[in-house]
Amino acid sequence: MKPSGIGIAAQVLGIVATATLAIAVAAGQAPSAARQVSEGSVPTRVIDGDTVQAGMEVQQLAGIDAPELGQRCLNNGSLYACGLESSFALRKMIGITPVSCTRQPEGDGVECTGSGGNLGLLLVQQGFAVAQPGAPPAYLEAQRVAKDSKLGIWRGDFIPSVRWRQGDRLEAERQSPVPCPVKAAVEQSGRKIYLVPTDGVYDKVTPDPETGGRLFCSDEDARAAGFERPLS
Repeated sequence: MKPSGIGIAAQVLGIVATATLAIAVAAGQAPSAARQVSEGSVPTRVIDGDTVQAGMEVQQLAGIDAPELGQRCLNNGSLYACGLESSFALRKMIGITPVSCTRQPEGDGVECTGSGGNLGLLLVQQGFAVAQPGAPPAYLEAQRVAKDSKLGIWRGDFIPSVRWRQGDRLEAERQSPVPCPVKAAVEQSGRKIYLVPTDGVYDKVTPDPETGGRLFCSDEDARAAGFERPLS
């Protein structure tokens, strides 16, 4: 990414706020209990179909696993960008309404509720994510109904994202590779950041390999390589 482009990205991303997320530990709860967070309002942004950002904090939605941003699935024999579909579905669910999140015990992510209800459960109900092993019964029942109704990823074939992250691919994906969608760059200050398609300035920046820019297929890969999110 060119230095001028990343400067613009940082400025514009600073005003992007699609929802609010309350973050604070509720007093008097046992350490192992789920905790409501409420320490002032900060912008909430969607990274992918099961990941949100509040300030500099990146959180996974508890109990679900959505396709990765670079992942594609099959529908009637044709590939489509199911990872991007899931991320934009979550952004639409959040919209501009306040979002309340509860941190789950044992570091199992957060459970977030918007105007339409539990966001993770809604994603599973509509076929944009799968229920993880050990998820609450409501998630497993929602997945059964979505699968039987052939909604979202269940309308065709897909690789479970846990296997996709390990390198497993549909044969059609291998035969028709596409560039990964997560854009990573190094700012003039040396800070390494990454952008995702739901960011407002995503289309205005281009990674520059000469300065360390590159593409990743998932936000997890970008963070593992030392890149972080811009301030919201």
